[in-house]
Amino acid sequence: MNSTSATPYYGHIVPYYPPQPTKLVSAPTGTRIKKFFQMLVAAAIVGGVIIGIGVNSELNWLIWTGAGVGLLFLVAGIYTVMTLQLGTCPYCHQEIGRSSDFNLTSVDDNDQIECNICTNWLISHKGDIRAYTKSDVKSDTEFKCKVMERSTWPRECLVCGAPPTRYLELKNTKLHAGKLLVGHLSVSWGRLQNAPYCDLHADAVKLKVDDKKMFLIFPEYEMMKRYQHVNYHLFMTGQQL
Repeated sequence: MNSTSATPYYGHIVPYYPPQPTKLVSAPTGTRIKKFFQMLVAAAIVGGVIIGIGVNSELNWLIWTGAGVGLLFLVAGIYTVMTLQLGTCPYCHQEIGRSSDFNLTSVDDNDQIECNICTNWLISHKGDIRAYTKSDVKSDTEFKCKVMERSTWPRECLVCGAPPTRYLELKNTKLHAGKLLVGHLSVSWGRLQNAPYCDLHADAVKLKVDDKKMFLIFPEYEMMKRYQHVNYHLFMTGQQL
């Protein structure tokens, strides 16, 4: 069950939240064109598949449905070209929106996004990008965090912050990737080693491999945020907390 502060915490990690949002800016023409052609290809694929099924099944309504879906994708592509903007991560100050899977616009309404560089969660709202906080957590939120390159674990129990007494291995049960290496963590066939726990806690954090990327699934937001902060600090300073 998701919670923002269900487990008492006794550690020393105090996550950083940027005090000021960053502003969106208009995307350059080249980026707009690229996004439009991405939508055009998606329209052709999705609409084409539905139309093909309709032709093979001799169902005229399905053919028209495919054409309608393709048209909707095309309209969405045109809208993207008209409204597309780029942003800057308030944490690591890297560009967001040019090559990511989401499209930023000035009419975003508290849309959750993630920085592809430092993995911190963000909120895009009315032309601003700000830090995601526990007040943004919804009851159905999944606390899923990408494992960064050169990532590390906190030097404390992942759950409560107590000094670690054991280091466990996380295993992915639905693996679709080959051997990987992620920084100081040993990763092989869906395994992450040395996850720190105290005597009272274990197996709170789960590992997932999706499209050759590794993710950690946390039961609580603040637990994930502490992990993100440790790796953000390492990324920005080269030092481990």
